[in-house]
This record gives sequence, structure tokens and C-alpha cells, in this order.
Amino acid sequence: MEEKTPFYKQIWFLGGIATLAIFALCFVALNYVGSPDKDEVPDVENEVIATLQTNEPLIQIARQQGWIDADATELTSVDVVAVKSIDSVFVGSDLQSFTELRYFLSLKEIHAGAFAHSNQLKEITVPANVSAIDYGAFADCPALETLSVDAANTYFDSRDNCNGIICTWKGKLMLVAGCKNTVLSDRVYHIAPQAFRGCKQLTSVTFPDRMESIGDSAFMDCSSLREVTVPQGVRFVGPATFMNCTALQTVNLPKSIERLQKDAFKGCTGLSKIICPKKYPPIIDDAFDSYEITVYVPEGLQNKYFSDKFWKPFKDVKELK
Repeated sequence: MEEKTPFYKQIWFLGGIATLAIFALCFVALNYVGSPDKDEVPDVENEVIATLQTNEPLIQIARQQGWIDADATELTSVDVVAVKSIDSVFVGSDLQSFTELRYFLSLKEIHAGAFAHSNQLKEITVPANVSAIDYGAFADCPALETLSVDAANTYFDSRDNCNGIICTWKGKLMLVAGCKNTVLSDRVYHIAPQAFRGCKQLTSVTFPDRMESIGDSAFMDCSSLREVTVPQGVRFVGPATFMNCTALQTVNLPKSIERLQKDAFKGCTGLSKIICPKKYPPIIDDAFDSYEITVYVPEGLQNKYFSDKFWKPFKDVKELK
């Protein structure tokens, strides 16, 4: 007859195993809690991303920032792994192309005006881990013609080949930054402040029908923009939205418009025609610096606009037929 292990010995054996497992778990937990949190550093290979011969402006900036040694002629993916934010590093730079930015794998934030007045910059790619881009980060880059986001980025994208940067804001899509070749997706509801600021080669823009807002200074200093049709649904033209658009000749306002805010069309020296189909004259908060503009209003409302305190400075008001 086969001898069986007594029940109490089985219990002791199982209890011993359980005790060892508990000690092991406690050891792991204590080591985890006791160790300071460390930033996750992307696993990168030492790949040369720029050299003195191919992107000298970038190498010069890398030296100034201490990313590489003062006599180094190459910039590698390992050199830039510690860069987590960009402030004014590239302001006024001589960069022409900066697709190398996609190799800055630890980069999280691009701050306002980060690339301001980089007058020769034509191309840039936002890397995968960037989670914050301030308004105006790519403003005042007049030559910018290609603006894209790494496909692995989960915060921003360049959907529909829009040639711009898009994010979700309050549950709807917003264009954060654009360039002269940006095509606004039909799914975009908002344009961020300063999104096109200083885009001097932008000649025209077509807004989606669903557009709800255009941010402050969004098209400021777009000196080649000739005509603007503000889409139905937009209620306000914000401060300095089209300021210094010196080539702007015609503005078409929607029936939904309620207010033209301060400096909205200041410095638009070529503006000669405003079409306002609204039955009740919208409020104007010092939006113009000249009233030598022909205003077209709905039939039968000429006198109403003439007598309105905001519109009576315009001497040439005609009715739409």
C-alpha cells in the first residue's frame, strides 16, 4: 500500500512556498518604492543626423547650446536625447530645413516663438513625443512651405495631407500652425491664435464651412493675402486677426458675425471692399484705421448702417442687389 504524505505536512509545504512568494514580492516592492523615478530615455542608436557639410546652421546652434563639443562637426541622435523643450533656441536662425527635428526623441514641448524669424526655414517635422506646442511656435517663418508631424505622434498630426499641425481642442479639431501650402481640412473647426502669423507668401485661404473660430493674430502680417471670406458660423473676428495684411482688398463677412474686435483689420492699407450681409450691423471695436472703404449691406439697410454708431464713419455704403 502506497504511503501518503500526512495532510499537516502538505499544509506546511504549501505555506512555506506562499511565505517565500510574499517575501519576494515585498523585496521587489521595497526596491521599486525606494528607487527615485527616472525619466524614460528613448533607446536610440548613435546615428549621425546632421554634419557641418550638410546643415551648418544646425551644427552651430548645437555647439552654442552645448549639445555637442565646441569643435564637433557632427550631431547625433544620442547628442539630442536630453533635449526636452525648445524655447528661443532657433529664433532668427539660418536654418533652411529642419527635418532632423524628428530625431529629437525626448522633445516634449515647443514654446511660443521657438522658430520666430527663421526667415529661410522651409521644412520642419515635429517628432513623435511632442505633447505641447504653444501658439505662435512657428509664427514669422515666411519661407515655411512644408510643416508635418511624425506619424507616431498621438497628440498632433498632419491629417489629410494638410501641410499643417492639427490637434483636438475642446473635442474638436484645431489647426495649431500652418504655412503657405496648408490646405485646411474640412474637419477643422478652429484656427489657433498666430497659426499663420508672418506667413508672407500666403496668397489665399479657404475656410471649412464648419469653422467656428479664428484665433487672435491668426493671419497677422500675411502681407500677400488678397481676399478673405469669413465662414458662416464665426461670430467674432478677434484682435489683430488680419492686422497688416497689406494686400488684402476684399473682406466677406458672414451673417453670423457679431463683432469685429480691436485692430482686426488695422494696417490693411489695400482694403477697399467689405461685404456685410447681416441685418443688424455688427459691433466694431476700433477694428480699422481707415474708413475709406466701400461697404456693401443688404438691400434696404443702407440708412440703418449710416445711422449706426459703429458704421457711420464709413461714407460709402451701398446696398447689395
